[in-house]
Formats: sequence, C-alpha cells, structure tokens
Amino acid sequence: MEKLENIRKSWEVPLWFAFGTIIIILIIIKGCSADTSAKASEISDATPVTTEQTSVTSIKVRLPDGAELDAYKGGIEDKLVAYLNSTDPADSISKGRWFDFDNLNFKTGSAEITDASMKQVQNLSAILKAYPKVSLKIGGYTDRTGNEQENQKLSQQRADAVQEALKKTGAVSTQLAGAEGYGSQYARAAADAPDEERRADRRISVNVRSK
Repeated sequence: MEKLENIRKSWEVPLWFAFGTIIIILIIIKGCSADTSAKASEISDATPVTTEQTSVTSIKVRLPDGAELDAYKGGIEDKLVAYLNSTDPADSISKGRWFDFDNLNFKTGSAEITDASMKQVQNLSAILKAYPKVSLKIGGYTDRTGNEQENQKLSQQRADAVQEALKKTGAVSTQLAGAEGYGSQYARAAADAPDEERRADRRISVNVRSK
C-alpha cells in the first residue's frame, strides 16, 4: 500500500506540471487569436472604399465626338453616357443621383490608384471631353467598420486622388465640381454585416452637376 502511495505521489508533480503547461499554451493561443482579429480589423479599416467590376460582359460605348470606350455593360461609362444622352425628365440633374466606379481600386491603406484602374479614369476624362457642358462632383464613401474619423479622412484623400487623376488624364478643371469624402455617413450595411454586404458601401462615385 505504501508503495502504491509513493507511486501516486511520484506522478502528481509531472501531471500538475503538464496541466499547467496546457493552460498556459491555451492562454497564449487565445491572446494570439485576439491579436490577429484586431489586425484584420485594422486592415479592413485601411481599405474602406475600394470598388471593383464583377461583370464580364465587355461593350463599346460610343461618344458624340466619335470616340469609343472599352467598358462593361452596366458599368459607370455605360450608365453615365446613357444618362447624359437622355432627355427624359426623370434623368434631369439631381444631387442625389450618383454613378459608382466599378473598376477603380487603390493600393491597400492608401489613396494611390492602382495602374490597372487608370483605364477607367481615362474613360471618364474622355466622357468629359465629349460632353464639354458636363461637370462632375466626386464622392468617396466607406463602410461602417473602424474609426469614423480615419474613414472620413481616407475617403476624402481617395476622392481627391481621383479628381487629380482626372486632371492629369486631360479633364478640364472647370468640369470638376470638387471632391468630398463622406466616410460612412451614407453606409447601409451594419458594421458587423458580411463583407459582401459592406462592399457596396466602399466606393467612389460621381454626381452630374450640369449637362
């Protein structure tokens, strides 16, 4: 009996040591998981207004000056030109009617437009050239995640970046009615909604102020 008691005691120390080690490991894993989640949130905050084209139907958009634009069916070029050509009273000037860029992206956490996105910026410049009476205002929007002050700041920087890019690609300054970042002011999806729902809130848009 004494021998069994000694054997039991000889195992108690290593067992408690092993148990304690497991607890410590679990605490460390939980801490790392929380840290990873926080970093993921920061990354999400850093890129609130990126938009991209999901349609694969390519079309040619013809402009009044004879130029043709490579675009997507239902994309900003397609919708904007149809609107500018329309004489329907329903298509009169409205500050509440915005056209979203659908192939405009920025480098992560910055207001630097990617090279691939410049094609759509050039298309918008070509539209302004073909419609000299048209003026556009640029708006930047974000989803509800992250710090609102930072979101508003980044949305403003990105709206400004698009305005400057339009100027550099030939748009006349008098046709640009300004750029404004609205942050998450007009976001529809909740901050904890799935990313596919929040994606529509992260965008750059243009509003026609004259045509």
